[in-house]
Amino acid sequence: MTQNLHLLPAHVAVARISQGTLKPSDLMQAYVARVAELEPTVGAFEALNTETALKQARALDDQPASGLLFGLPLGIKDLIDTVDLPTTYGSAIYPHHQPVADAVCVVHSKAQGGLIMGKTVTTEFAWRYPGKTANPHNIKHTPGGSSSGSAAAVAAHMVPLAFGSQTSSSIYRPASYCGVVGYKPSFGTINRVGAKPLADSFDTLGTMGHCVADVALLAAAAGRRHDLVLSAEPVAATPRVGLFRTAEWGHADAETQKIVLACAQQLSEAGVNVVSVEIPPIFESLVQAQIDIMEAEAAMSLSDEYSAHRDRCSERLITAIERGYAIDIERLFAARDVIKKSIAALEDIFKDVDVLLSPAAAGEAPVGLEATGNPMFGRIWSALGNPGLTLPYGQGTQGLPIGVLLAGASGQDRAFLQMAQTLEAKLGLAFKTA
Repeated sequence: MTQNLHLLPAHVAVARISQGTLKPSDLMQAYVARVAELEPTVGAFEALNTETALKQARALDDQPASGLLFGLPLGIKDLIDTVDLPTTYGSAIYPHHQPVADAVCVVHSKAQGGLIMGKTVTTEFAWRYPGKTANPHNIKHTPGGSSSGSAAAVAAHMVPLAFGSQTSSSIYRPASYCGVVGYKPSFGTINRVGAKPLADSFDTLGTMGHCVADVALLAAAAGRRHDLVLSAEPVAATPRVGLFRTAEWGHADAETQKIVLACAQQLSEAGVNVVSVEIPPIFESLVQAQIDIMEAEAAMSLSDEYSAHRDRCSERLITAIERGYAIDIERLFAARDVIKKSIAALEDIFKDVDVLLSPAAAGEAPVGLEATGNPMFGRIWSALGNPGLTLPYGQGTQGLPIGVLLAGASGQDRAFLQMAQTLEAKLGLAFKTA
């Protein structure tokens, strides 16, 4: 019986497999059926591996369960190398590119029993030009980017877990648009060898799922960080949450502002200590600093593609690369100084709060697949390198999801995830077991 198995939280599914009450092949069959039903309209995958994944799942049926991801189907963003599936990086330059090795995160996920369902669509080099993916909640709307396919595949229950990456807002925004949990760990938590570089100062691998425990589980496996596996126990201390409107608050639409404030109010009514946090003046310059460094580094990372294969690059990409080449060293040093000072200011803020609450995106997913939405609200957190995640919380005027963003102190991912799980429960957002 595979009915509704695709609705199980990942951590529940793997626990049932371990207990012997669920076969990996039954779980996989449920997801394969879901892919067959929805992929033609959602378009979340660049390449699929369903037959092989089902064969691998059947081989696990008679084996003792071992590994954090034993029997779980996974989506791998098509920015991340896989030895047994093509990796195109969302680019016309690499339509049949076959890596000779798995990325480190894929190696560790497989070692923990994860099964690759397929490669999820990314924008061109995880930057500008969108792919084919539509938002599962309304296929006339963007799923966001650049982790478009991962967010959409999880939202449509075609996989329980998927990898994303973030350089500006490529996990937070699609997670918000698609109504899933998107976790960006502290910079460097998940090794990114085997993922196509864009901007070395910010590139971060992360995870997408339906609840905090699930995204923590995949990060724990991929990063060899078993301390990130969460129990169901809430944190003992009263959470201290800082309402952090950010310097870009005025760019969020009225509904998003209302939802963030409603979230703060609900937490306060649930016994959480919620305070308003003053925005450090240096943060006024942080978004532009992130843009300058990202564009300058991306131009270097994609210099071969630009010089040798320009005819197969989108016009948007060419324009962005040329803008990056035009950034001089003084401007780059000034941007790095802004980020250094902003990191120091953030450390001071976390002396008084455990978690910061802010918008995850400017609004709900815009109409159309020609763009992926405004990345503004993720940029500062990518620049600062601290952990954070998007929690689905409300709906916009068009009935599409709007998430809120929780951010934690740099390097304190275990404590942050525990706190996020506690807040998830207080908000009544814990993913229900099927």
